[in-house]
Amino acid sequence: KVAKAGILEELTAQIRVCTKCPLYQSRTLAVPGDGKFSARVMIIGEAPGREEDESGHPFVGAAGRFLDQVLEGTGIKRADFFITNTVKCRPPQNRTPRVGEVNTCTSNYLFNQIELINPQLIVLLGGVAAKKILGVKSINEARGKVIEQNGRQYLVGYHPAVRFYREDLGEKVKEDFALL
Repeated sequence: KVAKAGILEELTAQIRVCTKCPLYQSRTLAVPGDGKFSARVMIIGEAPGREEDESGHPFVGAAGRFLDQVLEGTGIKRADFFITNTVKCRPPQNRTPRVGEVNTCTSNYLFNQIELINPQLIVLLGGVAAKKILGVKSINEARGKVIEQNGRQYLVGYHPAVRFYREDLGEKVKEDFALL
């Protein structure tokens, strides 16, 4: 366990100074992820936004505050998770990460984080994470059920930020977390 924590800390240090894809050129801080290295549940989003880029921590902006609201009263605390993103640096103007950026980050960092943390359940928030990790075509085809793949269990849900573009989907985010 101590060795695993050391490897995760080394991975975190590598992420903070990474220059393997063009996203490093426009970032303020890379966002490796936060939480327990022994977490039973891992949450994977899309990419850091402005507030995440400024703080170096995931889900601290508006989407993170909505996530906190959704968790209120569930008995589940943010500290129970390990929370990270598919890519570790903010894309310019919050655009969707490009395939090459996603592939670089997942192959160098995310897949290693998953292996080392070895969670019982991985919650994939948004299309970028669901498509990359599970190969699904859309969130809707995968929502509402536990998916087993390669010996791991996954839940797919809407990214909390979706609520800021489509208010009606805010309820769907709550449904996704009710499953958890």
